[in-house]
Amino acid sequence: MAELHLLGQIVGGSGFPQRRLFCKWGLQAGAAWRPLSGLTAGQTHVDDPQADDVTYWCHPIDVHYATKGLQGWPRLHVQVWHQDALGRRHVLGYGFCHVPAAPGLHSVRCATWRPLGERRERLRRRWVGGGAGLAEPAAAAAAGACDRFRLRCEAGGSVHLQLGVVLRHFARYGVCCG
Repeated sequence: MAELHLLGQIVGGSGFPQRRLFCKWGLQAGAAWRPLSGLTAGQTHVDDPQADDVTYWCHPIDVHYATKGLQGWPRLHVQVWHQDALGRRHVLGYGFCHVPAAPGLHSVRCATWRPLGERRERLRRRWVGGGAGLAEPAAAAAAGACDRFRLRCEAGGSVHLQLGVVLRHFARYGVCCG
């Protein structure tokens, strides 16, 4: 079987309107992909930057996959959350990006978005916090951008990642790796 080893980190986030952020993340892959070791989902700690708007998480990612085909190449989905002084949590953005298919070290920027919601929800977000969110964020990441056109969205910030990709035995299946 061909193998993909993904090593790296969720470096942090920038461009979000709030501070005290954390990130929930997960990897999704097709039916032909099987995780051999490592966690395919997790959550970072809360960071409250004091000097600028850049949040640093430096959260490790280390996953080893085996596969029999290229269909369903893994992709990473992220959710950026804000935790206020009272401990309440509100989502600030959803995003997803494909794991790079070329071996080597990659710097990846994952843009995020969030649903606008109706006028009442936008007012609530402005004065109380919270607002519209997705009932099934993992399903939205699986569907990708093709179904997001049905939602009224606004851009969020960006999540920055450093991902090292190691490919093994892909040449046996006729895939040129670099």
